[in-house]
Amino acid sequence: MSLHDEARVVGSPEQEEILQLRAEVARLQLERDDARKSIATPAGRGAGLVRRIVAVLLVVLTAVLACATVPALYLRSEVLDTDRYVATVAPLASDPAIQAEVANKVTTQITEAVDIEGITRDAMTELGKAAPRVAGVITGLAPAIAEQTRTLIHTAVSKFVASPQFQDLWIQVNRVAHQGLVNVATGNTGGTVNIDESGTVTISTKEIIARVKTLLVEQGVDIAARIPEVNAQITLLQSPELVRATEAIRTLDRTAPILAWLTVLSALGAIAVAPRGWRRHTTSNVGLGIAVAMAVLALGLAIGLDIFLSTIPPAAVSPAAAQTLVDTLLTPLRTGVRFVFVVALLIALAAFLSGHSRPAEFVRQGFARTGDYLTGKVGAGQAKPWQRWLARFRRILEAAVVGLAVLVLILWQYPTAAVAIWTAVVAGLAILLIELLCRPAVVEAHAAEPVPGGSPES
Repeated sequence: MSLHDEARVVGSPEQEEILQLRAEVARLQLERDDARKSIATPAGRGAGLVRRIVAVLLVVLTAVLACATVPALYLRSEVLDTDRYVATVAPLASDPAIQAEVANKVTTQITEAVDIEGITRDAMTELGKAAPRVAGVITGLAPAIAEQTRTLIHTAVSKFVASPQFQDLWIQVNRVAHQGLVNVATGNTGGTVNIDESGTVTISTKEIIARVKTLLVEQGVDIAARIPEVNAQITLLQSPELVRATEAIRTLDRTAPILAWLTVLSALGAIAVAPRGWRRHTTSNVGLGIAVAMAVLALGLAIGLDIFLSTIPPAAVSPAAAQTLVDTLLTPLRTGVRFVFVVALLIALAAFLSGHSRPAEFVRQGFARTGDYLTGKVGAGQAKPWQRWLARFRRILEAAVVGLAVLVLILWQYPTAAVAIWTAVVAGLAILLIELLCRPAVVEAHAAEPVPGGSPES
């Protein structure tokens, strides 16, 4: 057809009407699409924004709950688990600061229960009657002899508290009187360990004095036979802050299980409510939020411990003994804080590396290039059947490795930060090994995929 004929056909009334109709249809479709975008798009964006805001609020709530849950679970495990409590306080028996504190207090209690100087003076007076010429000299020796007796008693007490017998007694007393720690936590009275209304924590020395009395009598110290049965107490801590602390401790003790479940539900809720493209990002934020909460908790413990120790009168308890006692009792809590901090960081890191951000893709590409290099060095060439099988099921195997690592952390009775780190390292090495072994099959499968937008021949 010539150009003249085409122009004549295009210019016919029928063709012009068809073109007009097509233009009208295109215009109406464009208006319809614009109307849909003006209605649906803002609503979708608004819903996504609301979900992101809710997810952020739940992340913050998870961090706050974690900050309360860790101390609450520490309290319950230390209060209710006798073996754990004994294992915590057992080293105190061999600590020099605690031994010195116990020796000084027990010596004071014995010397106050027995009038050593009066008994010595009476003995010197009777001896002076038998030798009148030296009576004045003998009587004057009474204070020196009494001081030597006190020194002898202190030496005997110090030897006892440094002996294995005292360590065994310390463990037995704390095991039998485990309710004492409950008293400290709840503010009740009674038991070997007790706390009164002024915030004074005491421990009974009755059995210690009885053992020292027997030891002195065996050494030939006759005056020790006059030591009465003393049911005295020595002060371990004294601070008015303890009274206010017991109220918070009682609340945490009752709400520990609830707080734990709320923390888990809040974390899962934040991930579930986040928009589909934000879930990895939200998971990473949950881990970072919990890690920040643990860092704040650790800082609060350090500051609070300094403030608490400053309220303890040095005259009641030596600063060294108070520091040692509080540090020992807080060791499990600090361990728990470090453990949760490390696990939270690992969760955040895993979620970040599995995302689609440029840094995450750069890290994954680095691992891929490393895998290609290693597999090329170790065994290049066509993938073997077992490698194809491994590549096909590698995600299931990697999920099983992660699940096994989580199971180890759950079943470990008292995991530490080191346990979490080594578990993560072993799991990471296992996943890396799976990726390296199946790398030839993965590369082969990617090479066989058709290029998007191109023909198989291209």
